[in-house]
Amino acid sequence: MDQLINPQNLEITNQQLAILVPYLVMLIGGMAALLTGVFIKGPTKNLATCGVSLITVFAAIYSVTAIWGEPSVYLFNNMMIGDYFSSLFNIVLLVVAAIVLLGSHSYLEKQDIHHSEYYSLVIFSTLGMMLLASSLDLITLFISLEIMSIAVYVLVGFRRTDIKSNEAAIKYFILGSVASAIMLFGVALFYGATATMNISQLANLMKSPESSAILFANPLFALGSILLLVGFLFKVATVPFHMWMPDVYEGAPTSITNFMTTGLKAAAFAAFLRVFIAMGLSTKIDTAFSVGFHNVLWIIAVLTMFIGNVIALTQTNIKRMLAYSSIAHSGYILVGFIVGGKSEYGYSSVVMYLMAYVIMNLGAFTIVSLLSDKGDRNSELIDLSGLGFKHPLLGFAMTVFMFSMAGVPPTVGFAGKYLIFSSAVEAGEIPLAIAAVLCSAMSAYYYLRVIVYMYMKDPIKEVRVPFNLAVSAVIIITTLGTLSFGLAPSVLIHAAKKAVNL
Repeated sequence: MDQLINPQNLEITNQQLAILVPYLVMLIGGMAALLTGVFIKGPTKNLATCGVSLITVFAAIYSVTAIWGEPSVYLFNNMMIGDYFSSLFNIVLLVVAAIVLLGSHSYLEKQDIHHSEYYSLVIFSTLGMMLLASSLDLITLFISLEIMSIAVYVLVGFRRTDIKSNEAAIKYFILGSVASAIMLFGVALFYGATATMNISQLANLMKSPESSAILFANPLFALGSILLLVGFLFKVATVPFHMWMPDVYEGAPTSITNFMTTGLKAAAFAAFLRVFIAMGLSTKIDTAFSVGFHNVLWIIAVLTMFIGNVIALTQTNIKRMLAYSSIAHSGYILVGFIVGGKSEYGYSSVVMYLMAYVIMNLGAFTIVSLLSDKGDRNSELIDLSGLGFKHPLLGFAMTVFMFSMAGVPPTVGFAGKYLIFSSAVEAGEIPLAIAAVLCSAMSAYYYLRVIVYMYMKDPIKEVRVPFNLAVSAVIIITTLGTLSFGLAPSVLIHAAKKAVNL
């Protein structure tokens, strides 16, 4: 206790302050966006609020790049850390926020739900994601998770007069609260077993064969680990904790669906990965506890890949199809968790796949939001009929994203899947690799079905696509990113390798 209340722990060095700048920028910018909506009246209010939010995000990106490559710095008595891992994910999450904000202004106007609070909620949720990626303590991690989630609960129900949006918000709030309670109970049991909630201290305990053997034999540690796992698996929507996702994704405004499927998933997996590496469960499979943990994750990964892809085959709504697709992608990422401690690439395959997943999904959902009419109509597959000929650039971009999700070269999705699958083979998990490849082959059907509708079906109705410079820029950037990182994935692989060297 004396260590916690030592006045020296309250001192912040210049190096620590530099690490905190991106978080402070987001905090101040979020409040500024909120006050802008209060004090500015008239038709320019929403545009001004959007501008303040974008300036905030770009300023935060600049502040992260200013400390890029700096040595790791511990903050607040080792409860947070500024390292390459957190900086990389901060850049990813801030880029997600910037792209979502760029595409939101015209979308909200079209949907007649343009309220200035939207932008500050996106900023605060992004701040929670950033804190989540840099948390080095289970309590800090939980608080960051709630900062992220509470703002998203509101954003999911932002279309207040729509029954589907209301249902999605209530469902997400109730189930999310239950998952948070389960996770918090797991944290309490974890503390009872280890006398620490610090992830780095836990890593030190796991390095000792004697202490790790004692912990693995402790029922409190086992139950706490299981509850923590359940909480994380809910947040990343794996089987059997996935049923909330399709309804929430369909009911939420498409721009928020885009935000959730990329930013929330990346942040949750970042925190999960940091805890998972600290526990060393993928490398300590000689104990009964680790073997059981490995087997449970193995079954969940296979079921997630299989069920996500099978149900996606039956979907006619694009948002629901991509929601089940997102569930399947969570299964592929779990494969990286299982084999990370036993392959040459380590856990870099997980980070690489997350970055690939973010790029291609940002582009796909941006196109869906551009096509959607008021109330998110025009979100059925049949509404894409003839799109490739009526709007060739949009059709080409959507084709690139679908090929990338299916894992077709030369796209970033292929590079990500290749790294995951080859790591599984190298780790000796041949049945798991075969299951992943078969599930990926199955997914090609519903991804290619989108392309069939765009190029091989006659238009059923006229879908008006208004020109928007910001949205067009987003689509071009994500398309180029999907192709360029697919042709030259070494940049992402190098960054991923450096990030997991925790």
